[in-house]
Amino acid sequence: MKGGGYNWLAPFYDALARVVVGKQIQQMQLKLLRHLHNRKKLLIIGGGTGWILPYIFRVNPTLIIHYVDASEKMLIQAQRNAAENKLIQFIKGTEAAIPAYNYDAVLTHFYLDLFPETQLTRLIVQLKLHLVKDALWLVSDFENQTWVHRLQTRAMYLFFRMVTNLRTNALPAWHRVLIQAGCVALQSAYSTNRFIRSVAFHVNIT
Repeated sequence: MKGGGYNWLAPFYDALARVVVGKQIQQMQLKLLRHLHNRKKLLIIGGGTGWILPYIFRVNPTLIIHYVDASEKMLIQAQRNAAENKLIQFIKGTEAAIPAYNYDAVLTHFYLDLFPETQLTRLIVQLKLHLVKDALWLVSDFENQTWVHRLQTRAMYLFFRMVTNLRTNALPAWHRVLIQAGCVALQSAYSTNRFIRSVAFHVNIT
């Protein structure tokens, strides 16, 4: 989760992402936000600077949001992006700090890639415990479709390992893990180079 090492990245994190990956990294995160229009309570975990918050408010201005991130500086940036919205609560911490068990939507953009696959499987099971029946899960993340993608992800993991002490060194098969955990893809979209995939999942709660 975005903690310690991400604090000093916070002021230029979004600009760095655009330089490395291009504008599509933000465009893809906006692709499926319309699925939030009838939701009541959203969990955002590992949301970083919160640049996306004004766009979420436009889709659903009455949405209650709990925004969890381990980086204090990222949360400060997110609070600025939230402006005067009173329906959002900011929480410093990891998934262990999630305060409620009644979310009907969760958003994890470029968060699942922080975990090795075995740990990711456990994380998804844990997050599902906080969701109600028929919840929605929005995900945007990288996928290695070509050798160029593999080189890009290898370089990104090396950078974040040096800067933030990130322990993960390979992109997990996050889409497959979510499907195995009982999530059903409602809609998917790819960036033009197919490096980024955005998916809206229906979460089966048994």
